[in-house]
Amino acid sequence: MPSLGHVLIEETPQMYLECTKPYIQTVVDSGSLSWIKNLVEIKKEKERLLVNHEDFIINIDTKWRSHPPPLTTPREEWMNHPATVDLYCLGICKQSDITCLRDLRREHIPMLKAMMKEGLAAIKSIYGVEEDQIRVFIHYHPQFYHFHIHFTRLENEVGCSVERGHLVSDVIQNLSLDDYYKKRTITYKLQKGTTLQAIIGAYLEEHKD
Repeated sequence: MPSLGHVLIEETPQMYLECTKPYIQTVVDSGSLSWIKNLVEIKKEKERLLVNHEDFIINIDTKWRSHPPPLTTPREEWMNHPATVDLYCLGICKQSDITCLRDLRREHIPMLKAMMKEGLAAIKSIYGVEEDQIRVFIHYHPQFYHFHIHFTRLENEVGCSVERGHLVSDVIQNLSLDDYYKKRTITYKLQKGTTLQAIIGAYLEEHKD
């Protein structure tokens, strides 16, 4: 089946409050994110866990398909493994009320800094990859609405398109100024035919000049 295509959305704070935030809440309320609770409570995928911090976990993303099998490959063999060219790790916040970039405030800066620091240190100690070879970023919109960040090798460009990816280092600087993501218009690509695209399309039609 051919792709439905995409549209570029300039989501104002008002559009977020009237369209996107209620949509996100329906996703959260549906119970479809219950699997994340098992991850952050270390009830599932323990073999993928790299860091267990009081505020977050860092684990091997399932998209890193070339990673040596975590259950059967000793961790010492992960160091400098050829698969590190495809490196893809995920930092997942334990606080469930932060759904996405829009929810971040100045108070979350220490957590973001710790996620970066702990994640980069773990990647260096386990895989031998230096921090200047790692891209750390946030998706908006994310794949799932429970706050998380991505760690990828610079050569791995999966998921880091300019209309979706936001570098964590930039996010920290912006939050230090004010509640930046609460107030700004955010432009992103959205797939046609999705529920959110229909909601926003109806909103834009209703608010035409």
